Amino acid sequence: APGASRAAAVERRAEMDVFCRCAGCHGCSGVRNPLGGPCDKEPQRYKIKGKSGKPDREGFRAYCKPCLRKQEQARAARSSATELGYVPAGSLRARPAGHDHVPGNRPRIVLFGDSITEQSFGDGGFGAALADKYRRHADVLLRGYSGYNSRDAVALLKHVFPLDDPTPPVLVTVCFGANDAVKETSAMADVQGCPLAEYAENLRAILNHLARLDPPPRVLVMTPPPVNAQRWKRTCDENQYHDDPTPDRDLNRTGRYAHAALGVARAFASKAKAGAENRDPFDVAGLNLFDKLLGVDGWEETLLSDGLHLSKDGYELVTSLIVDALERTLDLEADENPSDFPSFLDVDHQTPSASVDAFVAKKMRAARGEEFEM
Repeated sequence: APGASRAAAVERRAEMDVFCRCAGCHGCSGVRNPLGGPCDKEPQRYKIKGKSGKPDREGFRAYCKPCLRKQEQARAARSSATELGYVPAGSLRARPAGHDHVPGNRPRIVLFGDSITEQSFGDGGFGAALADKYRRHADVLLRGYSGYNSRDAVALLKHVFPLDDPTPPVLVTVCFGANDAVKETSAMADVQGCPLAEYAENLRAILNHLARLDPPPRVLVMTPPPVNAQRWKRTCDENQYHDDPTPDRDLNRTGRYAHAALGVARAFASKAKAGAENRDPFDVAGLNLFDKLLGVDGWEETLLSDGLHLSKDGYELVTSLIVDALERTLDLEADENPSDFPSFLDVDHQTPSASVDAFVAKKMRAARGEEFEM
């Protein structure tokens, strides 16, 4: 009987915890689901095709299609009103709550880390290289904070990655640990240091937060690079950073933090793989910069600029390692076709608005799940 088959379908979805997460809107079914929500409809499915043309990522979004459309209509109404200089009552949540959040039409790649990330748009840096590689496909946002450790990073999460973001980043690189690994005897220990166990727990907190974004991004966890302790001591003395009589960093200590970061990344990768059938995929990979750079002859002088930070050669090597990891491990590769607006070859230059508007309409239909090919 139809009623029996529907009840069986609802029961299966209850076991999988797959129901629309809407808190209540005109798109809801009005029938409470077994988990207590006001909508018993199945969330919209999605599929992302890989390079082979076959779906390599699929799962459920948080809401069913009717609820998604009602939310889109509400966002469009708020956007139109705001453009006219009027902000309706109750629309303070029209944009995500994150203090440092940047909305945009293109997919976003966020580089999240300490000074090694902050300096990545310099000569040879991986930030600039990724911005070039993914031009017209994604906006690369720099969120690197000199001097920050993993404890500080956790405090930033709700501002940089708000959970109510309707368009989360597609990729996040995470690189902390160079400051966490300050020696416990250093004057900087209370400012930058973080015990190894807490460092690992902080990385887990970062990944758990990113996993809650809808849909979650791919994440590349990068270890801190090796440190030339004596060279960094000279840098500290020359710049009067502190008056420690001995180096505040140690190669072996930094290595322990690097391998702890890899352990956290691998644990999340295994956990995500095990739960991939019932949830949005959360792809996590680790990149061992510590051992990779340590294996280069003369790394102390050629790959580091001051004993701690990367030189131009160091950044160029790290860039190649990141690109390889993105393409090989996370399967994130830009093709030659622009994704934001059509190629100039596909624009009718007598009536360009018609070509652009048609492309945008198709793109928006794809975002709603009505079609997946561009």
